[in-house]
Amino acid sequence: MAGIKGMKGHIPWNKGKKHSKKTKRKMSKTHKNNYREGKTKPYVRTEEIRNKTSKSSKGLHGGEKCNLWKGGIWSYERRLFLNAKRRAMKKGAVGSHTQGEWELLKVQYGYTCPACGRSEPEIKLTQDHVIPLVKGGSDWIENIQPLCRSCNSKKHTKVTDYRKEKT
Repeated sequence: MAGIKGMKGHIPWNKGKKHSKKTKRKMSKTHKNNYREGKTKPYVRTEEIRNKTSKSSKGLHGGEKCNLWKGGIWSYERRLFLNAKRRAMKKGAVGSHTQGEWELLKVQYGYTCPACGRSEPEIKLTQDHVIPLVKGGSDWIENIQPLCRSCNSKKHTKVTDYRKEKT
């Protein structure tokens, strides 16, 4: 078994050895002769090979051939939603809500923060848990209120329900 290439602990016989100048000249001469005689050819990427390689790699990097393709649903909002869902799961929150429910909640509030009254092109609404997850709150849509980032940060881990004031 000793001497098989790839075995753990096997050291090749020529590791660390250097070719002498004489050996390098012989190898170079042999290579040049083989090239002249047509035994070896230089590697040339033809247009056909380039196109084939390009087409095959496009499926790996995006688009419908990619194994991560889900019908084009990976918008910025979708990524934000999935990140929030992941954080809630990591904190051990009970329940979950869909992105559709979140969008419907924003529509019900008129894309406006119930705490400060600013609307959505001016601000970005975020999901705020009325009862924070660290205090045992759930991730059900009933425990979610849309707040701007500023109001959400000010609230921190307090239990504050702005929904009662506006509805």
